[in-house]
Order: sequence, then C-alpha cells, then structure tokens
Amino acid sequence: PQEVTAADGTLVWAGYIRGFGENAADISNSGAYFHQPLRLPGQYFDDETGLHYNLFRYYAPECGRFVSQDPIGLAGGLNLYQYAPNPIRWIDPLGLAILEHQSNFDAARRTGFENAGMTNPEDVTFSKVDPKTGTVVEFKGPNGAKVAYDAPHADMDVTAGHDKPHVGWQSAGKRGSGGANRGNITYDGPQHPHRSDSKGDDKC
Repeated sequence: PQEVTAADGTLVWAGYIRGFGENAADISNSGAYFHQPLRLPGQYFDDETGLHYNLFRYYAPECGRFVSQDPIGLAGGLNLYQYAPNPIRWIDPLGLAILEHQSNFDAARRTGFENAGMTNPEDVTFSKVDPKTGTVVEFKGPNGAKVAYDAPHADMDVTAGHDKPHVGWQSAGKRGSGGANRGNITYDGPQHPHRSDSKGDDKC
C-alpha cells in the first residue's frame, strides 16, 4: 500500500515503496506514529530486524533477496535466495515458489512460451490434445522445453498456482545440472481447454 486513510477519509499514512519492497519514505499525518507493516504480497514488516516476514523465511528489501535458502530447494527455482525476477509480474507470497499471474489466458500463454524459450514455431511440436475439444494443450521445444495448459489440480496447492487455471512452462536443460527452470502462470477468465487428468488419453 502507498496510503492509509481513516474512516472519514483523512490521510493518516503515506509511503513510497521501491520496486523490490523497500520503504523509502514513511510519513504519518495522524499526530502520532502510525504503524503500517504491509509490504509486498504476503510480507509483514518486522520493526526489530528491519526485514520482511514472508511466512517461511525473511526477506531483505534493500537488496531484493531472501536472507535464507528456499525451504523447498530447487523446486522454487535455481536461485535459492531469489524473490522474483520481476516484482511487477511475479509474486512469492509464502517465500517458497515464485508465481506469475496474467489477466487472461492469451497473456499467460504468450508469457509461458517466452519463459520456456519457445518463440520459434519451427522448433515447437505438439504433444498432447484436449480429448473433448481436440485443442492442442501441450507443446515441446528443443532440449526438454515445454509449455502446457492445465486446470486447477486436485491438491489445490496455492504455492504452485495449482488452485487456478494456469499455463505451465519449463525451459531447456536438465534440472539436476542447473539447466531448466519451470513455473506456472495463473490467469483470470474462463478455463481454456487443458490437459486431461488421466494419463495417456490426450497424446497426439
């Protein structure tokens, strides 16, 4: 938040938050100190340490990184201290895995192909279709890159974006060798045709 008002609309607090969450200005108009601890999504300012509490670990806003390694290891990305590549488009509300959200399916699809490095149509093959509509819902690129359209998963894991319709992506390379990255991009609007929950019945 950038401003806090009282019930009558009077401004009681204003702040200037830098790109990665550092509060550069803290102004109170209430005649006394007004504590406004909310920062980036899921973060709560800790007065004693100056860090942001992010549920599973602490975040240092002056450098835009967490101060401890990701508890879920490489499942959250190759950089174990990273908050997000871009705090405008990505969030990490629990301090576990970065999530990206778009306003509609088309925007999520474009971003998924960009993140996977699959921008040349000549290098993309179709691997799965939605059995109900015949729509292609999974695409493969060179060296293990992949993009897939998915519905909410049964586990409804909010930390991975499984609670919403999403586009999953994976970049090229081997994860164990420090190559591939992967993520999910949730989106608003109607559910696009997606991969089947049953294995084997949606292959091209």
